[in-house]
Amino acid sequence: MPKKIDFHLVLLTILVLFMGVLIFYKIPANGYFFLAAGGDASNQYVHFFNLFHDLIRTGELPFWSWNYGPGGSFWNDFGYYMLGDIFVWPLLMLPKTWFPGSFVPMTLFKILLICAGTYLLLRKLGINRNIALVAGIANGFALFNFDHVYTHYFFINATVYFPFILLGYERFLTQHKPVLLFSVLVLASISNFYFLFMITLGLILYSLFRYFTAANTVKTGKAFLHFHLRLSLLYVLALGTAMIIFLPSVLSLFGSSALERPPQPIADLVLGPQELTRKMLWEGGMHFLPLLAIPFFFINGSRNRFWLYGTAASLLIGILMVQNIHLLVGGFSSPFEFRAFFIFNLFFIILTARAFNDASFKKSKNAFLLISLSLLLYFWFDANPFTHYAEWLKLLPAAFAILFIAGQFSEKARVKSLLLSFAAMSAIAYSFLLPHSLMTDLIAKSDGERLTDTHKGVWGVLRLMDKEHYQTRYNNEEIKEGLAAIQDDSALYRININYPGILGPNASMSYSYRSYVAYQSLMDWDLQKFEMDYLATASSRRLNVTQGFPSSTFINTLLNNKYNVTFAEPYNTYGYEKVYENENIFIEENQFFLPIGFLYESAMPISALNGLMDPLLDERMLRNAILPDDYFDAAGLAPEESTVSRTIGTLADAVFDDNTLLENRADGVWIASQTPIEITIPVQTHSLSELAVFADILPYTENNGLTIQAANNLGANFTLEKNMRSNRYEIDQYTYSNAKNQVLFRFGMDSDTETIHLTIQPGEFLLKDIQVIAADYGAYEEIIRGYQNNSLKGISYGNNYVTGQYSSEQDAVLFLSIPYSSGWKASIDGQPVDTFPVHSAYTGMLAPSGNHAVALKYRPEGFTAGLLISLLSFLGAVSLYIQNRGFIKYKTLLHRNSFLRIINYFLK
Repeated sequence: MPKKIDFHLVLLTILVLFMGVLIFYKIPANGYFFLAAGGDASNQYVHFFNLFHDLIRTGELPFWSWNYGPGGSFWNDFGYYMLGDIFVWPLLMLPKTWFPGSFVPMTLFKILLICAGTYLLLRKLGINRNIALVAGIANGFALFNFDHVYTHYFFINATVYFPFILLGYERFLTQHKPVLLFSVLVLASISNFYFLFMITLGLILYSLFRYFTAANTVKTGKAFLHFHLRLSLLYVLALGTAMIIFLPSVLSLFGSSALERPPQPIADLVLGPQELTRKMLWEGGMHFLPLLAIPFFFINGSRNRFWLYGTAASLLIGILMVQNIHLLVGGFSSPFEFRAFFIFNLFFIILTARAFNDASFKKSKNAFLLISLSLLLYFWFDANPFTHYAEWLKLLPAAFAILFIAGQFSEKARVKSLLLSFAAMSAIAYSFLLPHSLMTDLIAKSDGERLTDTHKGVWGVLRLMDKEHYQTRYNNEEIKEGLAAIQDDSALYRININYPGILGPNASMSYSYRSYVAYQSLMDWDLQKFEMDYLATASSRRLNVTQGFPSSTFINTLLNNKYNVTFAEPYNTYGYEKVYENENIFIEENQFFLPIGFLYESAMPISALNGLMDPLLDERMLRNAILPDDYFDAAGLAPEESTVSRTIGTLADAVFDDNTLLENRADGVWIASQTPIEITIPVQTHSLSELAVFADILPYTENNGLTIQAANNLGANFTLEKNMRSNRYEIDQYTYSNAKNQVLFRFGMDSDTETIHLTIQPGEFLLKDIQVIAADYGAYEEIIRGYQNNSLKGISYGNNYVTGQYSSEQDAVLFLSIPYSSGWKASIDGQPVDTFPVHSAYTGMLAPSGNHAVALKYRPEGFTAGLLISLLSFLGAVSLYIQNRGFIKYKTLLHRNSFLRIINYFLK
């Protein structure tokens, strides 16, 4: 017989959709997307989706992408963001320009799932339908859910999965039905390993508590152990089934910057009651109901095992109060980011529903306590108002308490029902007003209003992206025109593209060109270090803001750059000829272009370099393959020690402004000033050369750190900030903790400069070394022509392969400007060969003399093992399911010879 329709669930759906429309309608009506115009949302997620969309449309598996910076593993690095997000998959069928517009309907859909999952879980726990409905809305409309979406859109996915995981747990505990728990655990596992860690901790906490409160469990050590062994097996099989996405993603995590990030300092290790209340209500946006409900477990301890629930509530509050424990539960993220708050919120909602369901509010002590607590909340909200509706919000706890108690004592059924309905409406109104307040502030901020008192949310109030912003940044016709002007179907090459203020590090993902730089947390750490230490200069040395340096002629050529596309002044690089100009669009072609692979006949061990910022680094890389020491020994190649770079200005020649104190020391020149320190270095006469300035400056000014600006008489200006933002030291999860106090400022080609000017911010510093260096272009041309003759020919490539041929008179190292990954498997003449990192971040192999064919094929790291584990785990899960359901039923299905019946049976 069909199940009866749960009209409360229908009512819940209607309420959620109605409230959601009222909350969100102003966003599209005012021409905005529910998407922050800055930070990760703007710099990452739209670009990531555009890349995913394009890869899927190629028809190849999205393993490797050449448009992810200099190239990278989509399967490894984007499992965390895109690949395992089932809410993104349907959007791949739509035009990619629709993605920002999907945030409102998709958010509303996710909120509905959270509310429905919470409602179904509470009903499974025996909670009254009316209470379950209100509690479901309270969980779904918690303010941090809305904060997360528009700044980090996938954070809310864990909040969607968690109530269904607990519902699956209840079905497994009480009915021995594992399918729901297994299925949602698989989805959570492929979605995000980071939030799976939090979900796992939440499931452990819930299971340890729930096992002893369930009526039908055997309360013995043997039964407890037996059940949790079965639960663990189910978890392991679900995680194993997800390994095809989970394992490559985790391997990417361990190869990324995550383990390089320093711990985040926490000022208040233990929060007091005021700070905790502020954290839960004011910043996290939790509903007021838990603060009203939880105290009842402590004054009704003997009723329905209330003492157990009180213990659970105390544990949750203790975790939130002790910041370091909260940091652990939140995956070692800052407690102020509320990343694990979905666990606490759902647990508090469950406890709240249990308290209101089981406690007798006809008892005078309970009625008195509820009214008293609501009045305390009234005064707290009065002292800590939200941005909007403060006068209404502070009344709602008291209104709820009075109406709820009045309904308990009412003798007439209709009056009782009416009073309790109004009590529910006051609780639902609170859930509605908080996100509505946020939307009001977001629109005001986006309209340019200066908000002195902003909404108290997790991330604060950020400006929203509008349609013009989207078109300018992700679908810019001028940029597309400039790229379309490059009519070049030759093999793989890269492009430097410059559109100040419009194009960010991830623009290559949206505009389908090959670049040097990308920005995301799971990028390979060695590649990030290369971009910071070998390429970085102007504007930043922060961990994830990696800046390729377009004025370095040598590095540009080594890394396969063929075109400069600029929408301002052309780059100052040697050997580039203007091939296109249309109004402000300039395209230059590198006359000394090198293909993606060429042969080095000399090499250096990486240990021979004088630190990461050698003053002659660029020329050493031009002349030598820089290899790991063991591969250098195996290659048997001698280093090319000679250089044509010469020093044409030094620290010894420096002239300082009159306000700077000087002291010559054995290890350099100590300087100090309360005003910006101006340094002028005269430069010797030089022919057209590659000009660079090397600076090694140790700061003693701890409060303000080190900022250097460099300029020459051509007007080029570059700024170095080390571990800083806005001239302040910054220690957070994105700080490059091992930053060097050295930098190369590359000015490109120059013959006229007479002085170099450096400005250092006020403070005390030790100038250990400053050199102005010029490298002759005659030697550069000679070297490049040699590489062009000894390069990979007949190159063919796709997302996941590269092939070509080379000819060499002697053994050499084949350098490929492909970011190094063990997922690339190489062969020469069909025989497998080892690959190794060259220049610390790119790919090389030993190349024997003669004529040879080279092939590289890419499979994501961990993909094959993950696929095998997934298949075995899924088969194991199916096998256990069949055994649990009974062999006879399965045999009967086979006897009927109906495939559809079998499928239907397993989907029940």
